[in-house]
Amino acid sequence: MSGKLIKCLASSALLITLLCIGALVYIRTDESRFHSETELQQINFLGTYEVDNNGKLLPFNGSIDGLSHDRHHVTVTGTFSEDIPAGRQLMLRIDNLKVTIYAADKKIYSFGEKGTFPHYARSAGNGWDSLISPGISSDDYVRIELENLYTNHSDTAFSVFFQFMYYGYEGELITSLIRSKAMELLLAVFIFCLGIIAIVYCILLYPLKKVVRQTFCFAGLSLSAGLWFFIDFNVQCYLIPLPVFNNSLDIVCMIITSVFLVSYFILLLHTRWKILLAAEAALEFILLPAATAAQLMGIYDYYDFLNVIIVFTILEGISIPAMILYENIRFSDKINHSLIDSLALVAGMFLQIFGEHRENKTSLFWFKLGFFIFLILQFWHMAKSVKGIIADSTKAALLEEQKQELIEKVQKDPLTGLYNKSATQKQVAGALRTGNPDSLAAFLMIDIDYFKKINDTLGHAAGDSVILIFAGNLRKQFRDGDIVGRIGGDEFAVFIWVPDEVWICEKARKINAALAENITLESGACSITASIGIALAKCEDAEFESLYHQADEALYRAKAAGRNQYSL
Repeated sequence: MSGKLIKCLASSALLITLLCIGALVYIRTDESRFHSETELQQINFLGTYEVDNNGKLLPFNGSIDGLSHDRHHVTVTGTFSEDIPAGRQLMLRIDNLKVTIYAADKKIYSFGEKGTFPHYARSAGNGWDSLISPGISSDDYVRIELENLYTNHSDTAFSVFFQFMYYGYEGELITSLIRSKAMELLLAVFIFCLGIIAIVYCILLYPLKKVVRQTFCFAGLSLSAGLWFFIDFNVQCYLIPLPVFNNSLDIVCMIITSVFLVSYFILLLHTRWKILLAAEAALEFILLPAATAAQLMGIYDYYDFLNVIIVFTILEGISIPAMILYENIRFSDKINHSLIDSLALVAGMFLQIFGEHRENKTSLFWFKLGFFIFLILQFWHMAKSVKGIIADSTKAALLEEQKQELIEKVQKDPLTGLYNKSATQKQVAGALRTGNPDSLAAFLMIDIDYFKKINDTLGHAAGDSVILIFAGNLRKQFRDGDIVGRIGGDEFAVFIWVPDEVWICEKARKINAALAENITLESGACSITASIGIALAKCEDAEFESLYHQADEALYRAKAAGRNQYSL
């Protein structure tokens, strides 16, 4: 099973890899043709800007400098670098800003006004928006008023707005953005699919509880990381109907990824200090519903918790490597060396968080690639570990099966499959030892009438067939928990708990009727009947030897009275 499972998962991962590579090659080879055919044009703005109406006009060169982490109102006046023909779309990248645009002193566009987005959100969101140009020439006087609604990234929000201004058609912009982010998006898809494979792993390996916990954490880590990698504010706004949820999705995926990452390391580490990681994971787990509730009630915004998340990230970035190195030094015989292999890549993942929110576009891809390699290595180590555990489990199951077969041979009669004499004695003694002292025990000895005559007349093979048929009928008369055994050639014993003497006598009468049978064998026909001897005793007073002798004497009396009956 383990070999087939590993091959199946490896084949799935290879197929996904080939599909992603094929898609990437197609996108890259077709990119030049797209750029030669598209009418999408990036546009610049030339002029001056003023901050917070302070009366100081500064030359505008595409960025606004010297802003503190506070709310700011920026007014930029000037002209566009190109004519924007009437009917064309002017596409704007808005990072949680309130925007108003005037052309020739006429208001032509606004975004982020109160009442245009849900009351529980601080801004209308992070994404793209567009306006239909009324016809703006490069000589027209334009005034753009901007106000940042978050203070933790005010230095980048204004710059992003002016760096990503395009005119053309929205469909061309979407295609261009997807092409430019092809590698990151395909990495996200690959990691997400890796999580799906791990979920399948969990289902198939459910009986192995410990393995399932580790695999489940890896699956959750891959799925949440895949979603987080897919989050690119230049692309995802076209996939999410309400831009206000872009911010929420970013923060939620960050928290969930962090929780699963810490949980994954908790399962791999052995040191008792990992309780600190468990505490951090628990606090982050609590933070998610708390932040969501605060967002929905309009008390706080998800981004208000960003500094808290960064603190958690710093703590994890310090504690996880420290614990790994500690274990590697002190417990070199126990440590999972796959942790050491991935240490630098985990650090890259933590640095990515800072790059994501500081718009560090030059390093963002490499951090994502590092985390991607980390997940691939962990998947490889996990697959090898699980393969070994499955092999050990299969071996243990085989040994248990062989053990049960040996027990069967020792305890069971080879012809009938019932308990043999020694096993019957042990089972009865055990039942008497553990039973309720006031319970009434019944021990029945059952003998096939005139069996020697059947054996001598029809042969030993026919005798074995009679015993086999008789044993099957006898077993049907009792419950699964009752003890039924073959203690001699044609002698059988049964031990059961009974309510009273009347009940067992009625039961014996029914057994006599059920066992009486005319059968036809290859060597001839014969009739089968049985004699039954019954011994009764309270559990506290009963022993196997005494019950056996009493039942044997009762059986003798039943035979002496004419057979095919019971005696108590």
